[in-house]
Amino acid sequence: MVNERFAWLPKKVTSGKWVWLSKYYEHIELYDRRTGRAPLMTFDFRWTETGAERTWRILKETAVQNRNVWNDYNYTKEDTL
Repeated sequence: MVNERFAWLPKKVTSGKWVWLSKYYEHIELYDRRTGRAPLMTFDFRWTETGAERTWRILKETAVQNRNVWNDYNYTKEDTL
């Protein structure tokens, strides 16, 4: 789940940057996607990011997904055009 929030007071995001009087995004995950395990000490994992970090992360994820489609042996560049 992703919550878009506004930082009225200074807030430190996961990357170590401080945001103030701007929007930031708080992510709440119930399990670790890499291992599939639930958190041990709390009920969820929480991490925050700025708008620029979110945009950059989404662009990197879509580039990796597109690269995997291009490398599939069933598809060529001519097939998708």
